[in-house]
Amino acid sequence: MSLKMLSRGALVLGLAFSLSACFGSAPPVPKEQYFRLIASTEPAAVEKPVEGVVEVPLFQAEGVMGERPLLFTKDNGMKLEQRNYAYWTDPPPAMLRDQLVAYLRAARLAGDVVPSELRVNAQFRVEGRIKRLEQLDGARNGGAIALELALIDKSTDAIVASGTYEVTKEASGPNIDDAVHALNAGLNEIFARFAADLAQRG
Repeated sequence: MSLKMLSRGALVLGLAFSLSACFGSAPPVPKEQYFRLIASTEPAAVEKPVEGVVEVPLFQAEGVMGERPLLFTKDNGMKLEQRNYAYWTDPPPAMLRDQLVAYLRAARLAGDVVPSELRVNAQFRVEGRIKRLEQLDGARNGGAIALELALIDKSTDAIVASGTYEVTKEASGPNIDDAVHALNAGLNEIFARFAADLAQRG
C-alpha cells in the first residue's frame, strides 16, 4: 500500500472521529413502561345485594380514550396528548371492566358477577363508559378519572341505579408512576361511590 493511500485513509479516519466528537453519541431510547389500575380487593360489602347474576361488558370509550398509550393534559383536559413509551397493560375498556368485575365480586353485589363474554344467563348488566382517564401535568400534578356507570335490569331494560362519577386526585410528584397511583385512588373512590348508590337503590 502506498504512502499516499495510507495518508488518505488516516485523513478519512480522523474526519470520522472529528464528526463523532461534534455530534456526540445518540441518546438512549427510553424504556417502554406498562401500567395497570387495580381495584381494592377488600371493599365494603354491598348492603343490599341483587338476586341473580350480573354481567359486565367491555366499557365504552370514544377515540383515544380507548387506546393503550397513557394520556396527559396540561390544561385540565382541553388538550390531550399521548405519552410515548408509556402504555396500559390492556386497553382501558377491558382493564376497567375487569377491575369492576373483581371489585363487585369482592363487594358481594350478587350471587356472581361475570364478564359478558361468558354468555351466562344474567339477570342484570352493568354498563360503563370512560369519560376521562388522564395524567394532570403542569401547574398541578395528579390524575383525573370520570366514569358513567349504570346497573340495568335485563328483563325490563330499566335502569336500577346510575351515575356519572368524576374524581381528581393530587399526585405526590410529577412522574407517571405518581399519576398512576393517583388514578388508582380515584378509581377505587368511584367504585365505592357506585357500590353505595347500588345499596341505596329503590
